[in-house]
Amino acid sequence: MRSSNRIIRGLDAAELPNWSVELIGSRYENPVDRMMAEINRHQMENSAPPPAPTEEELRLKEWEQALARREKQLEELEKDTLKQAEERGQQLGYEAGWNAAHNERVVLVQAASTMEEEFERFKSELSEKLLDLAVLVSKKVIGDTLAMHPEHAADLLNQVLDSMQLHSKAVTLRAHPNTIRVLEAQFGDQQMLGNLRMIEDPKQLQGGFLLQHPEGEVDATLQTRWLRAIEALGRNNPLSPEDTE
Repeated sequence: MRSSNRIIRGLDAAELPNWSVELIGSRYENPVDRMMAEINRHQMENSAPPPAPTEEELRLKEWEQALARREKQLEELEKDTLKQAEERGQQLGYEAGWNAAHNERVVLVQAASTMEEEFERFKSELSEKLLDLAVLVSKKVIGDTLAMHPEHAADLLNQVLDSMQLHSKAVTLRAHPNTIRVLEAQFGDQQMLGNLRMIEDPKQLQGGFLLQHPEGEVDATLQTRWLRAIEALGRNNPLSPEDTE
């Protein structure tokens, strides 16, 4: 390229275009960026618009969209199914737990009722055994008392004669032979007994007597006194001769 030897004067220079920084590339950091920008601009200007999609491509796109919608529906259905299954499981678990608790309560109530019945039966049996024991102990006490204090029969006879004022009346006393011997030993001779006539009766138990007088009789036999005592206990166990020996 040949250079011009023409000298441009000041007046002529006014007709020339002015240089600006923009023309040099003030918008770019370096010449490489400017060059790459120009290349991209030319490519965009020269590139042809994309071709319109074909019917097959449109149909495939619709299928893809429909498939995506179907997958979303399936996901929602799966979530709903899992939620319903979880809620159903919780409900079944609650019902199973309630049924188990109810059944356990029924068993406990039945067990408590059985225990109460057993306890009442035990109390009844124990009460009967305690009463039987009390009767046995009482018999033992009577036997020991008669053996250690045979004079109690004489004391009892005196109380009856005094309370009924029978000393001057004809009175008949029936008692066991051993009891009569005890009375004779306590009262001495017949003078102390007044009009009392004593008759031995082996059928009577030791320690008591049957007193007969004109107005009636006084049953102070040990058997009668014993039965009256244990009647309050709901018992009717008579004494035997062995109990008083």
